Amino acid sequence: MATRKAPPWVRLSSVYREKGLGGVWFGVLSKAGYRRLVLLERRLDEPVDVLAPRSDASFRPLESDDEAAFVALGQGDAAAFRQRRERGHECWGAWCSGGLRHVAWIGFREVWVEYLSCTLLLEDGVAYVYRSYTEPGYRRLGLGPASHSRCMQALQRQGCRLMLAAVLPDNPWAFPPWLRVGYRRIGVARAIGSGRTRIVRIDLGGEPATLRGWRLVPSRAHGAGGENEPA
Repeated sequence: MATRKAPPWVRLSSVYREKGLGGVWFGVLSKAGYRRLVLLERRLDEPVDVLAPRSDASFRPLESDDEAAFVALGQGDAAAFRQRRERGHECWGAWCSGGLRHVAWIGFREVWVEYLSCTLLLEDGVAYVYRSYTEPGYRRLGLGPASHSRCMQALQRQGCRLMLAAVLPDNPWAFPPWLRVGYRRIGVARAIGSGRTRIVRIDLGGEPATLRGWRLVPSRAHGAGGENEPA
């Protein structure tokens, strides 16, 4: 039997009790296509310390032979894995207790950010981290920071100068792993509307985004290879 959806006033009341007036306001805005992400950056002209996990683990970029392990983790199908790699993106993984337990994708040049329905354009030497995920039973072991610190060192040796990430503002638990590896908050990206009417605004405290080697532009999707969510 189909479950009847609660009336709007009931849903709004529930959101108000859980998240307050701000939650209600942003819920209403989301119906108009409003989205926002907190932007983080990590400069690679600064030292990068390799972090140790709290369990035996190994770390490396995934190769084509790792496709089955990636699919088993539940963070994308085989087509997405192949298409992202064909676009030049790297997927760093952490192996623990005989299996792949953590992954994070690194994008270059042009990355579709699904949550904002925008394209992130990156200059040479700038990378964007997305789809960072750790299997629930292996969280709190430091696999993500340990893997990402090694990824940063590898990109540093290749001449990468800056890494970007984006986090949902209402997920406070998502911030500590990024801060642990040296990221800092630099601003907020906001988008509203849809299609040709979509508007993107970046607030970096008055510093133009184009001076940082990256910029967001609306609506340029790239299919399965670019369904990127915030990290």
